[in-house]
Amino acid sequence: MIFNPTNREEIRLKAIETASEILMRDGNLTMRMDDVAQILSVSKRTLYEIFGSKEELLIECMKLHMGRFSKLIEEEVGHEDDVLSVIIRHLEIIINESRERDHHRFEDMDKYPKLKKLFHEHLCEVASRMRSFMELGVKQGVFREDLNMDVVMKAFSVMGNMAKEESCKNRYHYDELIDGTMVVLLRGIATPKGMAKLEQYRYKSIHR
Repeated sequence: MIFNPTNREEIRLKAIETASEILMRDGNLTMRMDDVAQILSVSKRTLYEIFGSKEELLIECMKLHMGRFSKLIEEEVGHEDDVLSVIIRHLEIIINESRERDHHRFEDMDKYPKLKKLFHEHLCEVASRMRSFMELGVKQGVFREDLNMDVVMKAFSVMGNMAKEESCKNRYHYDELIDGTMVVLLRGIATPKGMAKLEQYRYKSIHR
């Protein structure tokens, strides 16, 4: 597609979309500015004038992805009427997202410190959201009051990393990963009220 070279905002938006598609397709950060420029029928110089560097374009791609992910979370969990259902749905989305996208491993992120910092902030935001759900669950009586929340969140992190690694290898469906890791942890910290809700979830999951 040919753009008006004076319409820099249109080029900027199309470049972000195009670069994001390349990143998801190729699964690494070796995307070249030349490739984006060629697809958009603009000069590489124009892209550098707009973004300044490849890293800035990568940052915009990550912001686009994070925005879409956050919107999906808000839309999906908004349909749930209790915190435990929200937590389970949140975990489903995260692991499903991992199955769809996390096989794209960005080993060379160390080359882009600002991008790596943004990604770390995103992970912290996800963890903070989950912790707020867990604390609300304590108040609602579905999780035990005697929990060390720091330890619980560490356990979630370890299990989440393992689940993502396994889903990347396509060994298991994400429902199996949730049931075998996250739901096991939730059962361990749940009150009888919480256990009843978890069993309802597992019944629905098995009979989908």
